[in-house]
Amino acid sequence: MSTDTKIEWTDTTWNVVTGCEKVSPGCDNCYAETFAERWRGVPGHHFETGFDVTLRPERLTLPMKWRKPRRVFVNSMSDLFHKDIPDEYIAKVFAVMALTPQHTYQILTKRHGRMRSLLGNPDFEKQVDRALLTEPAFSDPKLTKRTWPLPKPGWPLSNVWLGVSVEDQKRADIRIPALIDTPAAVRFLSCEPLLGPVDLTKWVPPVSPMLPSEAPLKWSEWTWPDWVPAEVRKRIKEFWSEDWGRSPRTWMQDMHQQGAPAFGSVVRLRDGFGSEAPWTTGRFVHAWNNIGRLVRDDGSFAYTSFHHALERRRQQPISWVIVGGESGRGARPMAPQWATALRDQCTAADVPFFFKQWGEYAPTGWLVIGGAKKGVLVAGEPVDDLGHRVELARVGKKKAGRELDGRTWDQYPKAAAA
Repeated sequence: MSTDTKIEWTDTTWNVVTGCEKVSPGCDNCYAETFAERWRGVPGHHFETGFDVTLRPERLTLPMKWRKPRRVFVNSMSDLFHKDIPDEYIAKVFAVMALTPQHTYQILTKRHGRMRSLLGNPDFEKQVDRALLTEPAFSDPKLTKRTWPLPKPGWPLSNVWLGVSVEDQKRADIRIPALIDTPAAVRFLSCEPLLGPVDLTKWVPPVSPMLPSEAPLKWSEWTWPDWVPAEVRKRIKEFWSEDWGRSPRTWMQDMHQQGAPAFGSVVRLRDGFGSEAPWTTGRFVHAWNNIGRLVRDDGSFAYTSFHHALERRRQQPISWVIVGGESGRGARPMAPQWATALRDQCTAADVPFFFKQWGEYAPTGWLVIGGAKKGVLVAGEPVDDLGHRVELARVGKKKAGRELDGRTWDQYPKAAAA
């Protein structure tokens, strides 16, 4: 089934499998299950077996008929890495994606373990190659123009984005490391339904310790961390000296503009310059342009450089974050501060942010202490020392809208990650 979809962050859906099972709190009010189970037992209906896992091989070649490029959400009605879906079938799905590089495929899973083990296995890449060569439908001249020998599509596929669902901090701590360990052109997170506060800074570190506008204009007002050696401090202060019309603020601005690794983040870069220099690990201190220092645990430091785009992608393994509240029957409210905190983390880390929806509940604009009045509720932690909490009302998805702090956030990754 391919549909023009109401899902805001994609163009169409491609359900080569339907059906799934609940694995975490984000599944509790699954819209796909609710829809499919409505038709269980109806003879001849597409969902006669309800939400049982069902392969739909007749849909495999649909994207090969779409000539206009589009973003394709794979399996909005299932999970491609469900245990009951054979490896060989998943290989055929990847083969279709390899044959249609004009499309961008978005795969979202809660089964991070199988995703990592399968896609990280060299044998799976061979299974994809085998499917490309042997599946009769993939050689149909009406669907694809092929030349021989068949060009190698490359791995990971450059037009496939992999994501995991992150509804709370527990799921973030479990699923994100597995996602980062999985080969992918682009990695993304879907924090929907967002059921609690989530701190992503471990995986989306800020570009610098502060925004340039917050940095002081004088070095006398700047405080160095104890781990930065005196020689490193001296050289940076000399280059960014106020005598040259520079300051800690312009240093921070340069750090942001160059896309440098986060100040103080532990990174692995070259000990020196050039491709022959050995690798070393240390805490990064930006110097100027694409030059920096790596401070080792013993206090020594290395002169190093980074590729403006490549190293930024290496240090920022998450390329996109989607946030949204829950909609539908039984929906749970999303506290505004949970969403704005994730937006701020993404902004500081220069990671594209997409706010999908408030869901069923929207803020009323009031802060309250104690219990909420009839027809409204409070969500999230107190926002001040007095104990005020945010009041929300159930108004429905459409009325609640998609604006966060007065605007929509529809950012997408600009290019594939390394």
